[in-house]
Amino acid sequence: MRVNIDEIKEAGIERSWDLSRQQLDEVLEGDRAGYRAREAAHVEARLERLGRRIRLAARTRAELTCPCGRCLEAIAMAVPVEFQLTLVPVERQEAGPDEDEGEDGRSRVAGSFEADEADEEPVGKVLDLDAMVREQILLALPPYPVCRESCKGLCPVCGANLNDRDCGCDRRVPDPRWDALRKLKLQ
Repeated sequence: MRVNIDEIKEAGIERSWDLSRQQLDEVLEGDRAGYRAREAAHVEARLERLGRRIRLAARTRAELTCPCGRCLEAIAMAVPVEFQLTLVPVERQEAGPDEDEGEDGRSRVAGSFEADEADEEPVGKVLDLDAMVREQILLALPPYPVCRESCKGLCPVCGANLNDRDCGCDRRVPDPRWDALRKLKLQ
């Protein structure tokens, strides 16, 4: 979904669209946890003009599947995503290569920012809302998904799912620092 900044009037505009399963899978492709989309994600967004800035408030819900990080069973999960961004025209960001002048007239070193500008993102004349929503979906993903908090995982010896049954393997790992003492015989 692309929106030209000139379309946004004082009252603001609302947009809604779907990110297809294929679009979501392309975003999730590089993720090591193995997330896959189960269905398209419906996105609702509101854009408002705040002087020269644009405020984007959006929400969606991504229905995903991925393997459990402990037992590798497939998990179905819903990832709710709600965010707000303040979008700033690029011209405002380009004050100079090394210094930027703040609203109070004092110069700031490049890379520094005021606290109220921490959530601002520089944009051009046309906003690519799909890219912003995909980025927020990636940020909302749990880094280590598990099927349940009490998941026991897999046996490191035989690979059996310990949630189904106890395999009986000796899973104690001896401390290698004491291994040399085991070879000593007492007389």
